[in-house]
Amino acid sequence: MLTLHAINALDEEQFTTQLGPLFEGSPWIARETWPARPFASLAALHGSLIATVHGSAAERKLALIRAHPDLAGRAAIDQELTPESTREQASVGLDRLAPEEFARFTRLNSAYAERFGFPFVICVREHDKHGILAAFERRLVNEPDAEVETALAEIGKIAWLRLCDLAADETSASVVLSSASYGKAAVRLVKVVRAGARHELVDLNVDVALEGDFDAAYISGDNTRLLATDTMRNAVYALAKEHPLDSIEAFALALAQHHLAAGPTVTAARVRIVQYPWSRISAAGAPHEHAFTRDAGERVAIVNASAAGVEVQAGIDNLLLLKTTASGWENFHRDAFTTLPDATDRILATNLAATWTYHTGEHDYTSLYQAVRSRILETFTDHYSPSVQNTLYRMGHAVLQTFAQVSKIHFRLPNKHHLLFNLAPFGLENQNEIFHVTSDPYGLIEGTLERRGTSR
Repeated sequence: MLTLHAINALDEEQFTTQLGPLFEGSPWIARETWPARPFASLAALHGSLIATVHGSAAERKLALIRAHPDLAGRAAIDQELTPESTREQASVGLDRLAPEEFARFTRLNSAYAERFGFPFVICVREHDKHGILAAFERRLVNEPDAEVETALAEIGKIAWLRLCDLAADETSASVVLSSASYGKAAVRLVKVVRAGARHELVDLNVDVALEGDFDAAYISGDNTRLLATDTMRNAVYALAKEHPLDSIEAFALALAQHHLAAGPTVTAARVRIVQYPWSRISAAGAPHEHAFTRDAGERVAIVNASAAGVEVQAGIDNLLLLKTTASGWENFHRDAFTTLPDATDRILATNLAATWTYHTGEHDYTSLYQAVRSRILETFTDHYSPSVQNTLYRMGHAVLQTFAQVSKIHFRLPNKHHLLFNLAPFGLENQNEIFHVTSDPYGLIEGTLERRGTSR
């Protein structure tokens, strides 16, 4: 593989020989770019080559487009393609089409050439054969001038991928892609389970994130082994049709395992599901069969899956808790900037978020979720709270002491301040009754509890 330093050192003939094949049948582009040396990076080199193309006469641009072979055309059958085109067409299976696929390519090649007077050009390494056929159909309705620009843009993509195959940019040798993930977020899904006149409602927000060998896509723009995020979204809806959603942990497991198998280079999948709670509206003294009202406090499930194993987490989010007494904050450290007085009887309010991790194994996730949630709420009520920190510890300790299935639990507890309002200017005494509720800024307390020896 050539280095950028070696490319900059090539004479005109060597430069043309090495870089001429980047543009199909058009070595003049490399030759006329050679005087622009030295290039600071491969991207700068590619930019100069493209500038040469765009600075050329219209006739030369058309000649460049016409130098490209038809896709799955006569040149391919007769084995007359350049080595670069041969590899590219083979990479998406154009050398092994079914008879009906070959007939469709032949028909589209003819229709395109008749309309525009040059062959259809597309960077095949960014598509599969179905995507190429769809692009054929879509671009057939373009205006000729617009299609020339589209073809030149595709030629630029082809040249970039060929350049990345040919050369290494030592200027970026110390820069590595140390981690990468991608996925589909905020997939909103509602499922109605119809059992006669009585309906059940499940309302979810699903995030899917994948990790794996994605270097080719990030570094050189090669998407050929990347699962589209649109496909991930479709999988969420399709699997929801067949999968019961009474346990969002089980559904998250199914989604994670599906995407581990579906992505060619996927090594890990993370699925996070938030379930919005709905309860039946009471009408005529009974719960209505198909009318609901939204409640507070979302249920959360998170699954991390890889070849090494599966981790299942559950949780609560956005659950507003408040008690009007049995809470204080006193004897805290003071310095020159302290203005807050001690409080022995205050409102304690928080918007609770909690996430807990289950030990490996099969569990009744829905029953466990309900039981852990109840234990947290009970503990919130059962003590005088000298601080949010202490209440956090008590709730986590209670969960770990009660449920052997839980290995650790994390809380995020913003302190929703309720401050006594000064009524003295109005001649009134505020006997811990009238409060001003603040939004920003607020205290934020977080903590994780786990059994000794189970840290990860």
